[in-house]
Amino acid sequence: MELKVKNAAQAVDAVLTHLQKQGPQNAPQPGLKWQEKTLYSVEGADYAVTSKLLSASDWTVEIYQGVAPLINTIYQITVFNPRTRWFWKGSVKADAFLTEVSPFRLLSEAESRQREEELAKKNQVPPPRQGTYGH
Repeated sequence: MELKVKNAAQAVDAVLTHLQKQGPQNAPQPGLKWQEKTLYSVEGADYAVTSKLLSASDWTVEIYQGVAPLINTIYQITVFNPRTRWFWKGSVKADAFLTEVSPFRLLSEAESRQREEELAKKNQVPPPRQGTYGH
C-alpha cells in the first residue's frame, strides 16, 4: 500500500475535497481557518485512540485515529454544521481510500439536536478518576 495520507490534516483535506465535489454549496468552503481542540470522551473504543475536534465558522470536524503504524492508520472523520444541519461521516485510510459511512446529507431537526448533544458531551473534560494521576 502506498502511503498517501500521513496525518490527520491530510485526511481532513481529503474529506473536505470529497464534500466540495458532492455539493459545493453545502460543504465547508475552502480556506477556512480551523481551530483545534482535544476531545476527552471516546465511547466504545477498545484500543488507544487520539481524538481532535476542529471548528471553523459553523462547521465541526471530529477526527479519531487509532494508535497504529502510519501505514495502517485509519482516520474516522465526522463533519457537521449545526446551523445548516449538513452532516457526513466516514473514514480515510493511509492510501487515501475514502469510505462513506453516512453520505453528505441534511439531518432532520431531531437528528441535528441529538448530534449537538453528543458533541457537547464529548467537549466536556471528564473529572479525574480515583487512583489516577493527581489522586
